[in-house]
Amino acid sequence: MEYGKSGMAVCKALGIDLSEIPEWVCCGATPAASYDYEISIGLGMKNLSKVGGDKSVITPCSACFKNLRSAESYMREQRIQAPAVKHLFQVIHGDIGLEEVKTRVIRPLRGLKVASYYGCLLTRVDPSFDSAENPRKLDELVTVLGAEAVPFTHKMKCCGGPVILSNHSASVSMAGMILKAAKASGAHAIVVLCPMCGTMLDLYQREALRSSGTWSIPVVYFTQLMALAFGLKADDAAMEMNVVSTKPVLEALAGGGR
Repeated sequence: MEYGKSGMAVCKALGIDLSEIPEWVCCGATPAASYDYEISIGLGMKNLSKVGGDKSVITPCSACFKNLRSAESYMREQRIQAPAVKHLFQVIHGDIGLEEVKTRVIRPLRGLKVASYYGCLLTRVDPSFDSAENPRKLDELVTVLGAEAVPFTHKMKCCGGPVILSNHSASVSMAGMILKAAKASGAHAIVVLCPMCGTMLDLYQREALRSSGTWSIPVVYFTQLMALAFGLKADDAAMEMNVVSTKPVLEALAGGGR
């Protein structure tokens, strides 16, 4: 998918060495596991136990981040060696740093207006990640890439993903409100940090728009914007893999936002 492809390309460009956890299993964030704390933690521990304590586990997913961090905390409470769990965005913004990211930008995203969508979960897992009330770090990355981060009233609202199976209509209605707010902000696109959020706002957009009365808007992952700004191959940015056409993003860049 577009997140995985662009994420791998960006990590390679930044010198982040990745290797897949052998025989990994579900993180424990599935609806079934959410009803049983022991199962949820156990699944997370199963993954972390396969990684040495001197390494970090990096995940691009907010739900996986939450569950694996919970498993990490439990293991440390039980004095069991556990690797540090980090979201991919944390590694890029915090460990690599925006100054280093800036040195890799060869095609600034001038003319592109972006609504940064954090979602309801990510900033609440780790207090040091960003402000839970008014996060700014994704906006900072967008700015470093040369784009404009527009004020966005719904950047912390739930995408509806957690209830897509139990209350489908409510779920797509929640996504529709976010899409409508992003369009009203004047953004050319929404940038996301989580595949569940990406799924709700991109894959379900046609259905969500029928309930919100707004217009279509591209939904891209932060790694896709980074790949574009880094001047990586078009295949690495994977802009053709999104459900909603990303043509408006490319047109905004080509025309300077006009």
